[in-house]
Amino acid sequence: MSSEYARERKVATVAVQHASILTKSVMRSISHVSKTDSTPVTVADFAVQALLISTLRHAFPSDSFLGEESAAALRQDAQLRQQVWVLISTVGNFQQVGEQEPVLFKPKSPEDMVECIDLGGAGTGGRSGRVWVMDPIDGTATFIEGGQYAVALALLEDGKEVVGVVGCPNLAMDMDCLEDAPLDDKGNGFMASAVRGDGGVLLQSISAGELSSGQFVSSAQRKQDESRLMSLKELNIVDSTLGEEYHLKQSQQFADWTGQNKFPGTDVWSAQLRLIIIALGRNDYNNIQLRIPRAKEEDGTEDPENYIWDYAGAHLILNEAGGVASDLDGKDIDFGTGRRLSANWGLVAAAHDRLHAQVLGKVQEFLAAA
Repeated sequence: MSSEYARERKVATVAVQHASILTKSVMRSISHVSKTDSTPVTVADFAVQALLISTLRHAFPSDSFLGEESAAALRQDAQLRQQVWVLISTVGNFQQVGEQEPVLFKPKSPEDMVECIDLGGAGTGGRSGRVWVMDPIDGTATFIEGGQYAVALALLEDGKEVVGVVGCPNLAMDMDCLEDAPLDDKGNGFMASAVRGDGGVLLQSISAGELSSGQFVSSAQRKQDESRLMSLKELNIVDSTLGEEYHLKQSQQFADWTGQNKFPGTDVWSAQLRLIIIALGRNDYNNIQLRIPRAKEEDGTEDPENYIWDYAGAHLILNEAGGVASDLDGKDIDFGTGRRLSANWGLVAAAHDRLHAQVLGKVQEFLAAA
């Protein structure tokens, strides 16, 4: 692995490690309360964003941040603010062997906590400087049900991903059946991380204490399996039945048009986890994801799934694993346009470049015939 961005990767993985453990503890507590009460998820969302930004701000004080959450609700609701602070207070500052000071650095006070959250909520991104992008809990709808979710973090430099870390706290690290989205009921799942140009992905199990050295999976290892794709009828489309209605209808029609026996082949709500499964899954090496939104000129509304934090991090991991993602016009995903991926329309992601080219051509043919 490259030594470039080694410090950034280390701090990011420690932050995601502890954020993942925190969210998993909240998930386990939800089983003892009513699942109609979304408060624990809201509290965890805020707590994770505060923890990530506090840690990163301490390590890289000149960097900027962009996060999904704003602290406006916490400023107005003292009880909710206190609940978030109590949860953060359960996390201790963590110092690794050989470090001069803690790597994990939680907020010093409720006021500091709110300030950290707003640094992300007010973030605008763009094409210059270093910006950390995060999704504290990607997949809240299934998180509250004890399903799959992700803790996602990425560093952009001049609008390009250079570091990506995705925690998968409820996903068992069984690469031979990742397409089944196996639950890790007893443990805390695993993390996948990548640095631009590394040509592979580092996998580390999530546990308290020192990070494991993990396993580096190179893209060269995965290219051996490209010949397995025999027909577009054998695609495994990674999607979710919880998705936006128009997109689901279009994707279902594409699946029928190409002769798929099942849609979705893998049902996962978290957009980050979909890309992780495509990047690392080994089931016939035929994993893809589509997103077919309404054309902007139809009604002027924004694509509801084109926020930058839904993809930053896992997208880099997909690329370094040998996968490819583009929009429906074949353009690269542009992370330099702010909080939304406004330069792109839709998504085609695939486990390798040959598969991506095949699927993109078929999607464009399908849309032209519609």
